[in-house]
Formats: sequence, structure tokens, C-alpha cells
Amino acid sequence: MIRKYIIGTLSLGVFLAFILAMVLMVQLHRYGIAVDVARLENLQTWAGDDAERQAQMQRYFEQCIDNHRDVEDKRRPEHIRSLYQCAEEHGSSEIARVVRQAPETVEAPAPLRWIW
Repeated sequence: MIRKYIIGTLSLGVFLAFILAMVLMVQLHRYGIAVDVARLENLQTWAGDDAERQAQMQRYFEQCIDNHRDVEDKRRPEHIRSLYQCAEEHGSSEIARVVRQAPETVEAPAPLRWIW
């Protein structure tokens, strides 16, 4: 009889842990998308109407974002680098600063915030 309750309790615990893990994965994915959107909005605000800044931003997107998703580029060792390093290398230190500030503008959802 006690064994039945122990197995039931453990099964319920495993099920609830699985549900929590799935919720956290979905929230982490949504948080990543929100950070990407914030990064884009921050860069567009930073560039404004300045042609030089827009050119730097365009270079950053061509070298760091579009190229980062290129299937052939994944075979090269320099594929694995952070967006911050790439921003400094192909854009400017100002772009790197704007890119670094993007996660600070997005608040993580409650269960994810408790763990993260």
C-alpha cells in the first residue's frame, strides 16, 4: 500500500518536473526572440538618420547576422564567436555597446526569472 503511494508521488513529481522544464524552454525561446527584437530596435534607434552609422549597422548585419546563419560558414572555426566580438570587429565599439545593452531592456518571464 505504501509502495503504491510512493510510486504515485514519484510519478507525479517527474511529470511536474517535465511540465516545468517544457514551460522554461518555451519561455527561454520567447526571451531570446524578445532580445533579438530589442537588439534590432536599439540598433535602428542608434543609427537614426546618420548615414555612417547606418553603413556600420549594415556591415554588422551582413557580417555577423546573415553570415552567422550561412550553412557553409558553420564549417569554419570562426563561425563560433559571439555577436559582441563580431560587432566590434565588423561594426564598431558603439554597435557592440548597443548589442550588449539589448538583454537589459527585456525582462524575463516569472518562472524563468526565478531560475535565471
